[in-house]
Amino acid sequence: MGITAFTIRFAEDITNHIVYLRLPIPEIRMQSTFQSFFKSDFITGLVSIVVGLIVFYIASKISKYLVLIMLSPLFAYLSEIVEEKITGVVYPFNFIQFLKDILRGIKIAFRNFILEFVLIGLFTIAGFFVGPFALLIVPFLWLISTYFYGFSMIDYTCERRKLTVAKSVEFIRQHRYLAIANGSAYTLLEMLPIVGLMIAPINAVVGATTAVLELEAKTTKTHHPS
Repeated sequence: MGITAFTIRFAEDITNHIVYLRLPIPEIRMQSTFQSFFKSDFITGLVSIVVGLIVFYIASKISKYLVLIMLSPLFAYLSEIVEEKITGVVYPFNFIQFLKDILRGIKIAFRNFILEFVLIGLFTIAGFFVGPFALLIVPFLWLISTYFYGFSMIDYTCERRKLTVAKSVEFIRQHRYLAIANGSAYTLLEMLPIVGLMIAPINAVVGATTAVLELEAKTTKTHHPS
């Protein structure tokens, strides 16, 4: 609700600045005609919708990463509990290690946030120069988003394996389709009103942990056939 209210207010402010901006056009009559058209109700409404969608998109991205950062301690603990239930391996609580895991989760989420926005910016700019092919960029950007969400969920298991961030990045790149699948489920579930906000992240953490354990079991079985 807060994001929606912020989006409406922020979009209105930006629209007003754009619509009432005096553009430096040399001929006065052209300037007057252009500005009259530019300030029409149709253009004002169109600009407001476009700006609103852009602001809401950015705000929703920020909110998702805030969830990942703020709930990082819970997700790390949940991932650990899932592994204990499946494998029976109990990890003794270590407060210092717990703090390190939290900081790592925040670091990973912030890293992914920056990388995703840089890629979104680059591909959006590229979209202006490729004509009709720009439509292909939209699903590609969606895949990028799902990859980074899945990345964060998988990394909770990687950090228990004492993998460095570089090693974790390498592991997740090798299993990029797992990250995309996990992030896709997270994104789709989150679209459910209210309930999705509670189910999506928990489902993603449990799914990522289970998937990594299955991968490890297959690898062990391959290396040590019975």
